[in-house]
Amino acid sequence: MGFLSRKAEAVGTPKELALRMARLAHMIRNLIIAAFQKELEGGGLHAQLSAFRDNLIPDLSVEQFADMYAQTIAYGLFAARCTSEPGSDFTRFDAAKNLPKTNPFLRKLFQYIAGYDLDDRIAWLVDDPAQVLAQADMEAILKDFGKRTAKEDPVVHFYETFLTAYDPRVREMRGVYYTPEPVVSYIVRSIDHLLKARFNRPQGLADSNTLVLDPAVGTATFLYMVINEMHDAVVTQGQKGLWNDYVAEKLLPRLFGFELLMAPYAVALYNIIIVF
Repeated sequence: MGFLSRKAEAVGTPKELALRMARLAHMIRNLIIAAFQKELEGGGLHAQLSAFRDNLIPDLSVEQFADMYAQTIAYGLFAARCTSEPGSDFTRFDAAKNLPKTNPFLRKLFQYIAGYDLDDRIAWLVDDPAQVLAQADMEAILKDFGKRTAKEDPVVHFYETFLTAYDPRVREMRGVYYTPEPVVSYIVRSIDHLLKARFNRPQGLADSNTLVLDPAVGTATFLYMVINEMHDAVVTQGQKGLWNDYVAEKLLPRLFGFELLMAPYAVALYNIIIVF
């Protein structure tokens, strides 16, 4: 009885948490595949796969769907735990409420795949990573973020650590590598300078004729820095009050990014939205 009542040891480092979450995400992935194969054509998982194919990836396989499902659940739980009050209770149901309102995509997606209507065949296992996070020493885990720069956000930068543990092959194949923010800032500022000095774009990145494309957007660190550079340019020109109009009319129509993995896509939206 003592064994059954004993709580699991709390994790206290990002790497340890990533390993725990990755193992559980693998189990969720395999469980989803098994449940899908046993389910009738009109079942809930089949309906969700059809919705993902209709709205996101037309040729999405069952295995890719299960991967996307498991990663988004694990990462959604982590993001929600980062924003919950220290010492507060944390469950799968709390996660759906605690996800940042600034990321409506992730909130809706998480509620859709892991909320109150989650399939009972999967729900029991999804509750396990929530329990791991509930018992985790989040203060110790999050203290390492921000040591290199004050702007590092664990919700953004934990993904590389998690994916390394979950599937290093996918991490390498998709190029999911964290670029330190000072390096990104230098690259973006250099491009802005070259546009002004050599390409006859006196406003640099803020020029309305300059298109910006990130073909492997990841968690959108580069686009985040580009937007910051444009914001600084607009403010410097004394147009701070016009920023919202500038975003809608002159920024978003020329800002493009592509990402093949669902979890970093959700994080990218979070990363970009907090700029505005």
